[in-house]
Amino acid sequence: MIERKSRGMSRRVVLAGAGALVLAVSACGDSSTAPGGESEVISRVTLTLTPPAGGAALSSFIDDSDGNGPTAPSAQVGALALARGVTYTGTVKFENRLKTPAEDITAEVQKEANEHRVFYTVTNAGVTITTTDVDGQNRPLGLRFSKVVTPAASGIGTVRVVLCHYGSTSKVATATSCTGDTDISLTFNFTIAP
Repeated sequence: MIERKSRGMSRRVVLAGAGALVLAVSACGDSSTAPGGESEVISRVTLTLTPPAGGAALSSFIDDSDGNGPTAPSAQVGALALARGVTYTGTVKFENRLKTPAEDITAEVQKEANEHRVFYTVTNAGVTITTTDVDGQNRPLGLRFSKVVTPAASGIGTVRVVLCHYGSTSKVATATSCTGDTDISLTFNFTIAP
């Protein structure tokens, strides 16, 4: 009788210990600073392009009122009218405007650079984008970039901006597309002055 009771107690202790371990492990995954942390909520993406000789910067943003929800993003605000033969210094800014006050997600992406990368896909052959910043392991980050418009470039084009969040998937320096979770994906239009 005593032996059965102590076995029952042992089982309860083991089950309680296992439950505590599960809680501890799941709590680790809740932090967005831990590998495999939560994806970012982003409701606005802003691209800013600055010409090398100074002058007025070009800026454009797109809002997505429900982050990654089913509602389509808003129309692009601000024109990206590029000049031929110019190399622009570019930046991208991510914000969560669903919060009050608005939250600057760019700072969080910078802080967690080893878990993020911004990918750019351009449709006009006369325009190229090259990432100019890196994470703590010298892999591309993409919050800053250069945008080269060749002297022969013309017409219109688009640039797709994808913020990739790496959790259980490793971040690879040579990747050309997102192999992790997509925090946001938006497409900006641009024109090239004749």
